[in-house]
Amino acid sequence: MSDKIKLLFVVSEFYQAGTERFTYELDRALNKEKFAVSILCIYPLQNSTRFTDYYYEKHKELGSEIYFWQDIDQIRHPSLKERIAKKVKGTPLPHEHENLRLFLDRFDCISVMGEYNYMTLHRWMKPEHKEKCLIHIQNSRHQRPDIYTHFPKNENLFFVSGFSEEEITWELAEFESYRHEHFSLYFKLENKFVKTAYQASDKPKIGMFTRLTPTKPMDPFIYSFQLLKEQIPAAQLHLFGSGDPEAEGINRYIRQLGLEDSIFFRGHQENLVQTAVEENLDLVWLHGYHGIPGGFAGFDICTTKIPQLFWNFGGTEQTVYTDRFPMYNQISAFAKASINLLQNPEEAKELAQKQFDYIDEERNIIRYIHIMENIYTQTARKAT
Repeated sequence: MSDKIKLLFVVSEFYQAGTERFTYELDRALNKEKFAVSILCIYPLQNSTRFTDYYYEKHKELGSEIYFWQDIDQIRHPSLKERIAKKVKGTPLPHEHENLRLFLDRFDCISVMGEYNYMTLHRWMKPEHKEKCLIHIQNSRHQRPDIYTHFPKNENLFFVSGFSEEEITWELAEFESYRHEHFSLYFKLENKFVKTAYQASDKPKIGMFTRLTPTKPMDPFIYSFQLLKEQIPAAQLHLFGSGDPEAEGINRYIRQLGLEDSIFFRGHQENLVQTAVEENLDLVWLHGYHGIPGGFAGFDICTTKIPQLFWNFGGTEQTVYTDRFPMYNQISAFAKASINLLQNPEEAKELAQKQFDYIDEERNIIRYIHIMENIYTQTARKAT
C-alpha cells in the first residue's frame, strides 16, 4: 500500500544482544498494514569472530528490507559538468555523502536503535532528517558516564527509553532541551520452559546470563558469592554469556578469593530460558538499573519462574518494582537475600510467581505496541 509509513531502523549489527533483540521485537509486532519496515545496518555481515548475525535472517523472514552502510554511503565525486557549473554559475557542488542523504530522504520516520548509533548518522543528516528522527536509548550513564559526550547538546533531540521522567532528567542532564517518550523493553511471550519444582539443596546452582564486558561489572557478584559460600559451601555460580573472563579481568577476582572451583564460565547460550530450566538453576542474579532488570535477559528469565535478585547499578532508591525485583547495593544484604531464597523454597516460588505475573501483565509487546506505532506515526506526520 502506498500510504504505509516508511520506517527505517538504524542498527549497528544483527548480533544476539539486547538492542538487536529490541529491534526484532518491534519489527515483528508492528502492524505491517500500516508500516513498511526497512533496516540500515552500519557494519557488514560477518564483521565479528565472536558473534553471529543472529537476527539478519529473522528480519528477512518478516519481509523487512535490509541495507548496509557500506553500500549506501558511497562517496560521490562531482562530475566535470558539475565542476564547470560551479565555476561559471556558482552552483553548489553535491555533498560528498549525497547518496546517504538521498537514501534517508525516502523514509517518513528514522528510528535509531541505540544512542551509540546516533553520532554515526548525525553528521550526515539534513535538518529535515533530524525532524523525523528518534533515538532509542539502550544504555545508561550508570554503565558508561561518557555515552552522550559527543552529542549536540543544543539540538532538541527526540529520545525514547524505558526510564521514568525522574530518571531521564538525570540521564539527560547535559542536554539543554530534548523531547522524551516512555517505551520499555517489551517482547512477545512464547516461552515453553518453566521451572516446576522448588526445593532446598545442599548444592544449589546460581546462574547469570550476561556478556562479559566492562559495561556489565561482575565484581559485586563475585564478592557476594564468597559471602554466600560461608553459609552454603557447596554452592556454584554458573556464568552464561560470551566473552573472555581473563581478558575482562574477572578471573583476577576469582583467584584472589579462592573461588576457582565454584565459578564456571559456560559461554554463550542461544536459548537462555531453555538453558536456565534444563540446568535446573535455583536462583538467577542479574544487573539492575534504576530499580528494574538491566535488559531482556532478566525479563526472559521471569517467564521461567526461576526467582531473580539484582545488583542495582542505578542508585539506592526504592521503586514501585522493588517488591517484584529486589535490588541491592550492599554485598552483605545481597548475599543474605540469596541465602534466604535458596533455603526457603516457598519464598523462592512466591517471588518467581510475582516476577512471572509482572512480565505477563506489563511487558507483553502485543499489549503495548500501539504506543510505539503512535509515536512513529506522529513523528512521520510532524515531519511532512
